[in-house]
Amino acid sequence: MRRGLAIVLGVAACSSAASNPQPTTATEDTVALLGSMATLVGVVADPPHLTKWARKIDGGQVPLASYIDELLASDRFAREVVPALVFGAYVNVRNYYALPSAFVLKRSPETNAPLYLRAPCTSTEAVTVHPWWDLGTEVRVCPDAYRPEKWSMAAHEHTYRTRSVLTCDSQIGSPELETSSLCGCGPNLIRCLRDEQQYSEFTASLMNEVKQTTAYVVQHDLPMASLFTESATFRDRNVELYYRRQKINALEIKDVEPELADLDAWPRDGKWAIRDEVSAGQHAGLLTSPQILHWLPDRRQRQRAYYEMLWCNLRNSFGATTHKVLELNTGNNSFVTDSWQKLAHTELCTNCHARLDYGFQFFMGYPDSRASTHFNPALASTASGPLYGTDLADHRGEAPLTPIGFAKLATAQPDFKACMASHFVSYVLGERATADDLRAIEAAVEHTGTFKPPMKIALERYAEHHRQEARAAKTEAPAKAAPARKGAKGSVVVSSALRTKLDALCTDCHDEVPYTDNPDADDQPYDLRGGELPRALVVQMTDQVAFGMMPKDQTLAARAREDLVRLLIGTLWTDPAARTEAERYYLGRSRGLPAHQLDNAIHAIDRLAGARSDIKWGAIERAIWSDQATITPGFLAVTGLEALRACARSAEGEGAQLDACLLRATAVHALSRWTPPAHPR
Repeated sequence: MRRGLAIVLGVAACSSAASNPQPTTATEDTVALLGSMATLVGVVADPPHLTKWARKIDGGQVPLASYIDELLASDRFAREVVPALVFGAYVNVRNYYALPSAFVLKRSPETNAPLYLRAPCTSTEAVTVHPWWDLGTEVRVCPDAYRPEKWSMAAHEHTYRTRSVLTCDSQIGSPELETSSLCGCGPNLIRCLRDEQQYSEFTASLMNEVKQTTAYVVQHDLPMASLFTESATFRDRNVELYYRRQKINALEIKDVEPELADLDAWPRDGKWAIRDEVSAGQHAGLLTSPQILHWLPDRRQRQRAYYEMLWCNLRNSFGATTHKVLELNTGNNSFVTDSWQKLAHTELCTNCHARLDYGFQFFMGYPDSRASTHFNPALASTASGPLYGTDLADHRGEAPLTPIGFAKLATAQPDFKACMASHFVSYVLGERATADDLRAIEAAVEHTGTFKPPMKIALERYAEHHRQEARAAKTEAPAKAAPARKGAKGSVVVSSALRTKLDALCTDCHDEVPYTDNPDADDQPYDLRGGELPRALVVQMTDQVAFGMMPKDQTLAARAREDLVRLLIGTLWTDPAARTEAERYYLGRSRGLPAHQLDNAIHAIDRLAGARSDIKWGAIERAIWSDQATITPGFLAVTGLEALRACARSAEGEGAQLDACLLRATAVHALSRWTPPAHPR
């Protein structure tokens, strides 16, 4: 009870401190700012280190840029923050289809019992095999879990309604979906894993390939596009074995020993190395890494994920009806049938399906991940094909129908650069980003094409916004509205202060169409020039401004937007209680603060608690894009539990010391990407 109460008190204390700040010096303000910036890049700096930097920066001895350079040189920025920004859920969640868990060998509790997949057998039935993980040793394995001659399944052996080739290294070939033994582990048990521990190590290695490759690109200032166009990746021994296993299955190599002969010489921690190809153009950076390639099962889902990563582009099925979809009768028409082209040319489908279905033609050599987990050169095209943007009319060019052909063409599009810039804008600045911020960060992406410069610009802008708000909090009073006055026939009187704001921000567009309460006409640019405006219209205006839809042609700074909303609220409500409730809704917007990436928050909690943690919470918050990360009850539950765990391990006793640890570990700056300035209004 005490610990749970301490967490609540910790969050409440942060809120209270934000509302009733204690006097602070300029250096203390700077220390808080530097600490918040550090957490954004995954670093929890020691207070003495922050104080040292703050004194130098405030004293004019070094520029803030020097501190940012130190942050961007950190391993966590390169290895944790950037991968989560670019790849989101695809890097932080275990990949099921790349490594079906049913391929893990099991053993009965009896001493020296044979290994098996589906069902145990007797020792007399078992056969002797030299396993791939230690070719110099022997293991006993049940015959139906071995089957070294078996590589694929014939149509009469399975019940799937598909024309695709089904291979034995896939989910469908695994014992999970077998009604009888179809495949087994293959020569030297190459398709199987020794035990659950090895399975866990492999799944972690697949995720680490994405993180380590991204870190290599960031730390060596390689172009952003190289994440998707390089043949090389940074991978450990497990992932290198996976690629070699793909080659063994693709070419049906029965003698695997030569393929694995030098595997022991591969650095356990990994290295940057080119991947072998069985067909030219087979590999396209991390798009063809097992973690990304097989994260989603079918080709269309995979292609949607690629556009999410490359262009920040999501599917849009607006206007599609049940009748229209059933009329196509295609099901998963890249796995079950060959009717993808019909869908891509069907009314209402030409936008996303032109992009998706023509897009996955570049990856035809990689079947549906449920059907196979290796490249099949017989399925790959030798032709060239088109790439589309927003719809079938938005032709972006032609390229060889290979993964690398797609990657080079897709990363050359303006959509790619805009997407990369948007990661830094939304993650670091969020709603506080102005049009000028966006232009500056986009210019850095355009000019350098690497990761550190745009992040540096974003952090510099973050610091400037923070300082502007701190100055405004000290010197400027919030906008005050004149008492609300009713006009004729349900109208409200526009105050002179509000009139000035509307004329400056709105009436360039809103100066022609008279207001109507017709609900079908509520998207018109109604005339806002009058001295009195319909109350319903002013309510709509408050909604539009408070939630960021207006003004359309410029991005308001947070303070300017807040002042305009206060004036609108003052125009609508006279009663102080009603105004307070309106401010809570329109200014608070019923949303939580933007959250740090969950792994960064947990790392910060552990550091603040003085504990070293080895836990990786299995939470949905690890599987969303960073710009959508919000402090929710679930986020607070996970971080609160981690704070309890970390403080219980590091603090002595259960008294005031433990309480203090919990308050420190649940501080708002450890949880939120945007913390209040030291002197908020």
